[in-house]
Amino acid sequence: MSTSDQNHGIAARLKAARLQQGLEIEALARELKNPRAVLESIERGDWARLGAPVFARHLVGRYASRLGVSVDLDEVVQRVEAPVLRPQVSVSRIGRIADMSMRNAAYVGGSLLVLPLVYLALSRTASGPAEYRPLDPVPTEIVAPVVADPAPSPAVESPAPAPAETGDIAAVVDAAGTPAVGELAPAATSVDSPSALPGPTPVAASLAGVLPASPQLELRFTGDSWIEVFGRDGAVVERALAREGEARRFTAADIGRVTIGNVEATEVVLNGSRVNLDTVRAANVARFALSSDGSIEAVAR
Repeated sequence: MSTSDQNHGIAARLKAARLQQGLEIEALARELKNPRAVLESIERGDWARLGAPVFARHLVGRYASRLGVSVDLDEVVQRVEAPVLRPQVSVSRIGRIADMSMRNAAYVGGSLLVLPLVYLALSRTASGPAEYRPLDPVPTEIVAPVVADPAPSPAVESPAPAPAETGDIAAVVDAAGTPAVGELAPAATSVDSPSALPGPTPVAASLAGVLPASPQLELRFTGDSWIEVFGRDGAVVERALAREGEARRFTAADIGRVTIGNVEATEVVLNGSRVNLDTVRAANVARFALSSDGSIEAVAR
C-alpha cells in the first residue's frame, strides 16, 4: 500500500467517526479553535498543508482524540515530509559584506532622520522655544545716596600780638629765639569756650537708604497648594494648605528649606526676582533650601 493510500485510510477513519457521531465540521472547528480548512485537510489526508511534522502530529492527534479514534501519530509524522530550510544569509563573503553594509546604512540613515526630530521636540515647547532661567535671582545694585558736604567752617583768625612798647622786637627776643615773658606772648585763649574755636555744625546721616533690606521670600498662589516651611534650626515655621489668591512672605535669612505641593499653582519670588523651580521639582512637588548667601539649592527627598 502506498503512502497516499495509508494517509487516506487514516483520514477516512476520522471522517467516518465524525459522521457516525453526527458532528458538523463547522462546529468541531469552533470547538477545537482551528480553521475549517485545517479539519478538511486532515479528513482528505492532505497533511502536507498542515506544515512541519510537529504541527501535523499535534493537529491530527488532537482531532483523533476528540473523535475517540486511535491513530499512530509516529506513522503520521513519518508520512509528512519535513520542509527544506534555506539559509537567509548569503553564503559568499561578498554577499555577507553587502548585507552588513546595507544594514549599517539603514541604521545610520534612520539615526540621521530621527535625531533632528528628537532635538526639535526637546528644544521646543507648546508656546515656542524653551526659556531657561537661572535658579538664583539676579542681584540688584544698591546705590548709596549722596550726602551733601557740610558748610565750610569759618577760618579762625589768631589774635594779633600786641606791639612791643620798646619799638625793637629783637630786644625782647633772647638768644634761643623764645619771646620774653610779658613782652610778645598773646593773651591766653581757652579752647573749652565754644566761641573760641567755631567748628562745623554736626550733621546726622541716616543709614536707612544705604544698608540693603533683608532678602524676602514670597510665595504667591494661583491655586490651592500645601506648603511646609522650616527654619534654619529645623523647626516648622509654617505647615498649611494655601488657598488660591493667597500669598506668604518670609525673611529669607530665617528660612532653611521649603516644600511646595503644587508647583504649577505657585510662584516663588526671592527679593523681588521670580525663581525658576524646574531644577528642584519632581513631578509637581518642589523641594529647595536657602543658603546663607540667599541662593536656592535643591535638596534630596
